[in-house]
Amino acid sequence: MNLPRYFVPHASTPSESVLADASSVVHVVDAFQLDSQHVLEPEWWVGLDALGGVHVVPASERHLLPASALAQLTHHEVASGRTPRRIAASELFFFSVELVEHPADAEGFNDPVYLYGQLSGPWPGASPQRVPGQLTVTRGDVLAGLTQGAADAFHYVQTPESPTAPRGYHALLPGDRPEMLAGGRGLVLAWPSVPPEIQVGNASNGPMVARMLHDVLTQLQEDAGANRGPEALARMELPVPSRAMAIAELEMRGYEVKGDVAVLRRQHPGLLTRMAEWLRAEKVHIPPEATAPEFLELARKALAALPGWPTETERALRSCVRAGGAPRAGAPSIPRAASPAPQKPLPPRAPPAPPRPGEWMEDFLNAHAAARPQASKPRLTRARPSTPPPSAKAGVPAWMDDFASAPTAATPRSPREAPAAAKPAPAKKPDWMSDFDE
Repeated sequence: MNLPRYFVPHASTPSESVLADASSVVHVVDAFQLDSQHVLEPEWWVGLDALGGVHVVPASERHLLPASALAQLTHHEVASGRTPRRIAASELFFFSVELVEHPADAEGFNDPVYLYGQLSGPWPGASPQRVPGQLTVTRGDVLAGLTQGAADAFHYVQTPESPTAPRGYHALLPGDRPEMLAGGRGLVLAWPSVPPEIQVGNASNGPMVARMLHDVLTQLQEDAGANRGPEALARMELPVPSRAMAIAELEMRGYEVKGDVAVLRRQHPGLLTRMAEWLRAEKVHIPPEATAPEFLELARKALAALPGWPTETERALRSCVRAGGAPRAGAPSIPRAASPAPQKPLPPRAPPAPPRPGEWMEDFLNAHAAARPQASKPRLTRARPSTPPPSAKAGVPAWMDDFASAPTAATPRSPREAPAAAKPAPAKKPDWMSDFDE
């Protein structure tokens, strides 16, 4: 297995064979056409099984898809109104991104970013393999990959949990030098992943993409402010992917939230605490919350101001992709940004500790920390968000909730009480129709 040049496999984890099986697909995440002399099938689609494994299957095996996955693919084709994009490559690698490390104190603007996850490929191939490891790209690669791929994001049916129709975003990333990319090798098609246990009827990854873009743009803005960089980057007003988490973080740092402003609580218990308070702002404005389409628009503006962009690598990579058919009249090519919902103040509650990444990811993180012991702690973007717990009454300890939620014994019914007259049951629809409700 010839891995991309910029991918580092985990040393102690062996690769495993991947057997593409259309019947095991739970969610479809992408569809594309492959321009290659090595394959007879022009159109392919990508699916995920129940464990998050990637399956790349030719379109001729469409009839083998489970009904729920086939319904997803059909909805995407009708809702997007365009034929799949064309990728000119002799081989493709697919990368499920689970964790993103943004190194701090790096020199320059377009600094490296480390993506951790499962790489599978090459596709098409006789014996594709899956191996965990690290893919190194630049900040500009992440921004450009997601913005360029937004027009072909996968469409899912709108759910009650989503204010807009959810999307499955992907990013075509460089895994090798420009000359290799121009020859159709070293292309990596990446998906910011969503853990299977928190998927709600689809594999949409908008929140994960919003967090990734927010963290990359934040690093760019901090470097621009510290190094007198481009004014467009230094003065960019960045929203937050989760206003609830932003408020919880400020409260942990000693701020009291009042509407859109967080005010620092002065305690003065000692000299060190007073010095720490002097270094923090008295008042902090809480940014509004934004979704993935709004962050994608900010990413486009940041790329226009990024010094030296586009690079030779970016030009070679984009030359391998041709857009799909034009969308039908009235269908937007990219998701529209949703109007921000009115923000409500949240009660103070400390967020839980974020989940620890897998042991093999810790090896990479520890190696980077050992190489630069004096560097600041890197920023991490996780596939599994660390959301605050359900709101509780102010001043009430969390352990009291265990008693408040204790089940109560049912009150015995008096023998004289007659049951209420049963209402006629509504007409029941056929059982097969319920399969399409999902």
